[in-house]
Amino acid sequence: MRESFFSLVPEGSPHEVEGEREVMLPGLSLEILATRKIRLQRWNLRQLIDPYWRLYCPVEGEAVVTFEGAETALTPGRLYLIPPRTAFSSRNPLPFIKWYVHFILGRSDLLSVPGIYSSPVDETARLLLDSLSGPKAEPCWEPAALVIHALGKLPPNAWTDQKLDPRVIRAMDFLQANLARRISAEDAARAAGVSVRNLNHLFRSQLRLAPMGVLLSYRLDHACHLLRHTDQSIEQVAENCGFPNRYYFSRLLKQHRGVSPAAYRKGQLY
Repeated sequence: MRESFFSLVPEGSPHEVEGEREVMLPGLSLEILATRKIRLQRWNLRQLIDPYWRLYCPVEGEAVVTFEGAETALTPGRLYLIPPRTAFSSRNPLPFIKWYVHFILGRSDLLSVPGIYSSPVDETARLLLDSLSGPKAEPCWEPAALVIHALGKLPPNAWTDQKLDPRVIRAMDFLQANLARRISAEDAARAAGVSVRNLNHLFRSQLRLAPMGVLLSYRLDHACHLLRHTDQSIEQVAENCGFPNRYYFSRLLKQHRGVSPAAYRKGQLY
């Protein structure tokens, strides 16, 4: 059903764009952090928790991942998606070769449900994987295409059933844009156009976290990204993520992610 007649530009603009809105879909953020093919002799992760998605594409050998006591064998011919903040372990009885992609989806990450999600490698996925092994031009779009294809295979239970309130989205965007600043729930509520009490209610009902809890999660996620994918010092990471000093940052990362910044930086990326 079409919306009523509307203008896309404000009054006084030199541009003229008018029409009827037929379809309006939400935006999607996708950032590919790393794409690699790797041969692993030993792959022992212990309750690893990372702030980004993993897409595993086994090529050869054997490996097992464990989530909440259930083991999933990683076998060639299937794709495996692991959402952010999924605490999982891994082991490989035999040498193991796989493609993997690390990526983030912006605010959509908070709507994913932890787990290990598997789908078969169909013809589209096979062609994309084959193309990854050939000569590459810049930019290389195959990892993004493979991720989008795999995400499209996720079952409905891989996502919460919440549709985010526009006020929550405005507050989340404000929090994410101000990680390095000293901000409060009052600042977020002002950006969203609601009272602090109402914003707390909206966040807890839709995200199961208070606004400042979401801010802390954003800050820790960004800090983990900087530790793994840049050479910034721990002091710089703490400052760029809004922590007053490296010691406070270290305490919070240890408390909420179970690891110190130095240990996280040294950890395996796989």
